[in-house]
Amino acid sequence: MKKTAVIVTTLVGIWSAWALATAASPAEDYFRKGYLAAMSREWDQAIEWYSKAVEINPGNAEVYFQRAITYEMTGKPLQAIDDYEKAIRLKPTSYLAMEYLAKLYEGEGHYDKAVDLYTKALPLVQDAKWRSIVKWWIAEAKKKSEAGKQNADRRGKTTPPGSLF
Repeated sequence: MKKTAVIVTTLVGIWSAWALATAASPAEDYFRKGYLAAMSREWDQAIEWYSKAVEINPGNAEVYFQRAITYEMTGKPLQAIDDYEKAIRLKPTSYLAMEYLAKLYEGEGHYDKAVDLYTKALPLVQDAKWRSIVKWWIAEAKKKSEAGKQNADRRGKTTPPGSLF
């Protein structure tokens, strides 16, 4: 009797997993295809699949997050920024989106924006070691911000050289 219960439970579990996999919505299917394309480094195809998922379900923060990463991989920082910001608006607890966007801002020389995002992300980070890394990022971005302001004062400019903004 016990063996039969285990077999039935196993079969129900297998059927449930199959049903969930085959009952995916078109948006979930496009997301999955986009993710697989990204894992295969087929960036343009991934962007296309993610974009189709967004058309069907524009309320999915994860799709924007993954497409933002893909945009970064293809050297499209403005599109990546836009998608990270949408992901954060849809899911304000997405500390990874905040961290990735902060890194992007930092790379573009917008240290104050990076500090702001790191600071917002910090309380969301549960792991103590990772929190210490985020604190270090905040300190480093603040140093770069101050150095940038001093250099700008000397040059009489406020926009970092080569900035996108």
